Amino acid sequence: MTRMTREQSQANTRSRLLSVAQQHFARYGYAASSLDRIADEAGFSKGAVYSNFSGKDDLFLGVLEAHTHATVAEVLDELKDASDIEEAIERIAAWATRNSRLGNWPMLVLEYARVAAPEDNFRKQQEKILRAQWKALGRLLLALDDSPDLKPEILGALVFELTYAPAMSFVSKPTSGDLLRVALRGVFGK
Repeated sequence: MTRMTREQSQANTRSRLLSVAQQHFARYGYAASSLDRIADEAGFSKGAVYSNFSGKDDLFLGVLEAHTHATVAEVLDELKDASDIEEAIERIAAWATRNSRLGNWPMLVLEYARVAAPEDNFRKQQEKILRAQWKALGRLLLALDDSPDLKPEILGALVFELTYAPAMSFVSKPTSGDLLRVALRGVFGK
């Protein structure tokens, strides 16, 4: 068995902390989450947390960024071989309906914004993460049909914000997919 390099070990520790923190934040919320409990549950000392993250805000942003990357990858994979915008709309509507009911991300992000009172640099980082997500999806949709005169960021924000609107996590009808079908068909003139 080959011994891990220092960089591999640190990457493994960071990944484990992010995974446990994601579950922890989702279960307890931002305010009730504790770096001590996250470190303990991950099997590390609190020092391991601080050697990878500057604090709770930074860990939360790491979780948000990892979640965002995974979500964007999932959506792009869902749409990668869509033959036209109508097929893409149907696929994204189905994805939105499934994902709007998973977890409590909308409430968690709102709680973080309300409770944490993060410094400007954390707010800017959070905004950067969300804008990158919106742009990636918007670019993909506009590659299928560039007729709307919209910036990719606006189109992607429309999709993600309708998917993750807090009410969509518990209201049975309309679904976020229903809302997206109406919005996207209007945007694309379908």
